[in-house]
Amino acid sequence: METLHSVNPHWRESLRQRMKQFYETSETYKGLLAHHDETYQQTYVELVNHYVLPGSRILDVGCGNGISAMLLNRLGHDVVGTDISPLFLKEAQKWENERLKYRICDVLELPFDKESFDVVSSSELIEHLPDVEMALSEMIRMARRGGRIIISGPNLCSPLMPFLDLIRMIFGKPGRPIWAETKRQALLNTLKNATLYFQKRFSREPQFLYREPDLNDCAIGGDADSAYCAHPIDLEKFFRLRGLQIVKRCVGFGLKGRIMSTCFPHLSLYISMVVQK
Repeated sequence: METLHSVNPHWRESLRQRMKQFYETSETYKGLLAHHDETYQQTYVELVNHYVLPGSRILDVGCGNGISAMLLNRLGHDVVGTDISPLFLKEAQKWENERLKYRICDVLELPFDKESFDVVSSSELIEHLPDVEMALSEMIRMARRGGRIIISGPNLCSPLMPFLDLIRMIFGKPGRPIWAETKRQALLNTLKNATLYFQKRFSREPQFLYREPDLNDCAIGGDADSAYCAHPIDLEKFFRLRGLQIVKRCVGFGLKGRIMSTCFPHLSLYISMVVQK
């Protein structure tokens, strides 16, 4: 996982345009999103619904095929689902009603009035962004005072993820494309991510690290197209420095998930953070 510790502004803008074009045109990637069905989205929807009031006005940013926004609407919420790709949202238009709308827009430039929503939420979005700080700032701008921001997605810098890959390969199971294709790569990424954890843990400022995503149309999934090496410590520090309250560092589902989220929230394989403005 090659990271870019200092991001050149020209690289960032170029990447933003390349990613936008990729998501707007890739039928292959749209096919991968077909697996994000109601069952796949259920955990995220339950997370959001648990931490919001009944009948909340929710902005579901980067909603992909729109199913998560539709499910939140079914639970009685007033929802606006957004995505950068008209291709991904093409079929979602048929679900629209008075309390469910879809908008094609970039999370880096949301076209809504400030403090327009009770809740701003996203699932598996932040790791695909070329400028996470700008996106988080936009989410804060959209949330009303007392409103909440809920973010979920893979913890790509957790040392547990490549360590588990290594254990699986030792017992003869296959590795993970891009991130742990060999035992050596899994071991090196375990050590690298452990080092990053301590660096981030004791840093005063968030350290947003980026990588060059794979944007060819032979998309293989597994976050090969991710640009931000996502880590919950970055998000927590960013929100705290801007005066927001961390309601929940990590939400666990199931017994193992609850133990991990309580004892090791920053090492969990998945980010599930709840923040209040």
